[in-house]
Amino acid sequence: MEKEEKLNSSAKNLIACEFLNSIIDLFIHTFLVAYLLNITNDNISSVAIYYIFDFLLLGSCMYLLGFLFKKHNIANIYRIGIIFKCIFVLIIVFLKQDIKNYLIPIAIIFGIAEATYWGSCDNLIAYVTNNKNRLNYITSRRIVMTLTKIIMPLVLGTSIELLSFSKVSTYVLIIAVIEVILCFFIKINGKNSEPFCLGAFLKSLKNHKNISRLKTLYKSSILYGILLDIIPTMITILIVMTFKTNFHLGLLSTILAICSMLTLFIYRKFSNSKRIKTVLILGGLISLASVISLILNIGKIELIIYNFISNSFIVILEVIFNTERFNHLGNGIEEKYIIENQVFITMIMQIG
Repeated sequence: MEKEEKLNSSAKNLIACEFLNSIIDLFIHTFLVAYLLNITNDNISSVAIYYIFDFLLLGSCMYLLGFLFKKHNIANIYRIGIIFKCIFVLIIVFLKQDIKNYLIPIAIIFGIAEATYWGSCDNLIAYVTNNKNRLNYITSRRIVMTLTKIIMPLVLGTSIELLSFSKVSTYVLIIAVIEVILCFFIKINGKNSEPFCLGAFLKSLKNHKNISRLKTLYKSSILYGILLDIIPTMITILIVMTFKTNFHLGLLSTILAICSMLTLFIYRKFSNSKRIKTVLILGGLISLASVISLILNIGKIELIIYNFISNSFIVILEVIFNTERFNHLGNGIEEKYIIENQVFITMIMQIG
């Protein structure tokens, strides 16, 4: 078996930025949701409007960003995304409860921040890693972020209960500022000489030697987007409305993260490329059964069971999907179309 290459300094710095970003995202996607529900008296429609504009901006901006990715150094666009997210947290700190009066404007800002961050981050991974160390990067990143999810939900939830959401948001702002500083240590060589052309890329797929493999990847992108964006948001809202307190929300998130961590280690130890399809089918069927159970009866036990099963399956799906997603050379993607491929996948994920 070929030995995996070590990660370079830029790859390590990118993981460090993703670590800090995972704390910020945990705060935004989990505890900000709880805060919005609290200050709007459990008005789900207000929270829904916020997320609708967020997802719309994220998807629509991605195509336009493709042109910037080709004309400019992707690391610079990545920094812009981090700065936008820092501004978003700054707005939360200053507006406090008045944030409920500006849900659409802040959703637009966050949508732009997410698009510039994740679009450039996904492309940066392709530049700071190669096919020999990409699995190492993805697994290392997953372990770091899972550890964050084990520790930080309980820390954030307890802190919000003991202090206040506004006070904790100030600490999150400090983390965002540190991430802004750290992102300037990520270096990649130059920019692309080829113009961005999604149409030409799609035409090139017609006679692609690995078209069936790529079709499977693109189809799975829709499922991936549903499992990692839409459903978790809906489940978070259900958890908040069921368990009520930030402490319980953080405690449940921590327990589920521990289960995900154990699942990842077990998968890495016994993983085999020949078993991937079986694992995905089995995991999908079990997840479907848990969803049906949750639909039939939304209660504390059903929520816990669903989250346990879905988190265990998602952590495996994420490693498989991202390893395949970033193996451009293994998929036969021409180097000049790497960015088009990433943009196309991200757009498909937003459809999900």
